[in-house]
Amino acid sequence: MGVLDGAIGYLSGPMEFVKDHGVEWRRKFIRLVREAKLDIDLIDPTNKPDKNPIGEDPMYQVNLQESGKFRDLQEYVSDYRHKDLRYTDISDFLIVVVDPTVPQWGTSNETYTAEGQHKPTFFIVEHGLYNLPRWLFDVIDKIKSEHPVAAQQEANVYESVEEVIAELQLLDRGDKPLSREWVLVRKILEQQRMEY
Repeated sequence: MGVLDGAIGYLSGPMEFVKDHGVEWRRKFIRLVREAKLDIDLIDPTNKPDKNPIGEDPMYQVNLQESGKFRDLQEYVSDYRHKDLRYTDISDFLIVVVDPTVPQWGTSNETYTAEGQHKPTFFIVEHGLYNLPRWLFDVIDKIKSEHPVAAQQEANVYESVEEVIAELQLLDRGDKPLSREWVLVRKILEQQRMEY
């Protein structure tokens, strides 16, 4: 039984301005978690639990916006924004892909929601801290070291999906202690239920 058994992770990252709508990295992450035998649940906004096949329909939104149906677009966005932020609320941790070359309004909203709730967050950005948007330097784990390599190891910033999977495995095995940010609500409730 792993330390993270029953934990819920939310997969945050760009969708609107990337060609695959953010599907590929999320599918890869889920596959690698299953291969690593991690007993965690993942919420993928491109395949929402309510069975919306790819999350929001990007072309439908484009058509609404181009045809000036702004009220309809607002209602549509309101529905999925509400769900995505609710999924962020119920998650125990976030995986956040950061691509500084594209706007990430939803990702930012989800990231700051999680930060306000003191949730553990794993940032994935190509070239790590060297490419992390500067605003996020106050959101990531505090860096104590002056040395760049040591600083990269201290921060919750990773260069690949595989690095995050390896970190989750360390945490799950108990080889690395959970920080105080971790509150595994489902596990706590299950233990409580067994006590009654």
